[in-house]
Amino acid sequence: MRCFECGGEVIQTLGSVRMTKKDGSLIIFKGIALSQCRQCGEQYIPGKWAEKIGELMRKEDTLVPREIISVPVIALG
Repeated sequence: MRCFECGGEVIQTLGSVRMTKKDGSLIIFKGIALSQCRQCGEQYIPGKWAEKIGELMRKEDTLVPREIISVPVIALG
């Protein structure tokens, strides 16, 4: 497979998918098998994972995190 963005080689890898909840908070799905371009880093999520993540996001109020991390936020301006 070639990258739709730059034409680079796409490889299979494990990665993370970041989504934003309705309230603006961030959810990170870790350990997702996805395709990633070696050249530009563009990521492609396979259909089965996209469906599962979509299903979970529709029920975001029932999500129970396995891990909670602290992220620094810097305001510019």
